[in-house]
Amino acid sequence: MKNKALILPFLLILLPLIDSLFIPQTFGIQWHSPKLMYQIGVALMIVKLTMVAIGLWLLLKAKRLYMEASKSTRILKFSVFLLGGLQVVIMTAICFWYLVAGTQAKHFILQDNIAVFTADYGVFAPVHHEFSFICFDANGFYHMQPIAQLPWLGTFTFTSQDSRLIIQHKNQSGANTQEISLKGVGCLQ
Repeated sequence: MKNKALILPFLLILLPLIDSLFIPQTFGIQWHSPKLMYQIGVALMIVKLTMVAIGLWLLLKAKRLYMEASKSTRILKFSVFLLGGLQVVIMTAICFWYLVAGTQAKHFILQDNIAVFTADYGVFAPVHHEFSFICFDANGFYHMQPIAQLPWLGTFTFTSQDSRLIIQHKNQSGANTQEISLKGVGCLQ
């Protein structure tokens, strides 16, 4: 098979694409905490960018294979090259954004077995808070059990008492307290 030299560059370009498009962040692994997995995902962005850049370089280096290849192989190589180029542009922009604006790691709050993620996507969507239970297994892996999604609360603190989530928040309208029932919500042991 003449096209064995294309396998490695194709893998280096397509695996990061698959991770970015089809699998949840960090290959869907949920270990330790959502904040840690988010931070690993940010670091993996640099690894994926490097993989795609090496894959593109290897594709360009295989110029001889391009001339000797069949028409369908040329089209496939060109398509993968375009996908790789697009990934480099997008991942470079994301890495640059992380350097300029920072990551969203500061938007995670972990308290006991309750996690809050403040989803702040700028002008693309309204800011909201996602409250969830973090349910751990014996190996440190977790899954999230949603509790509630609330609109922007401003500055807030929360505690859980007697099957209730008590959220004290302060926004433009002043100080408020909100209670959410936790009955029927939680980790099944």
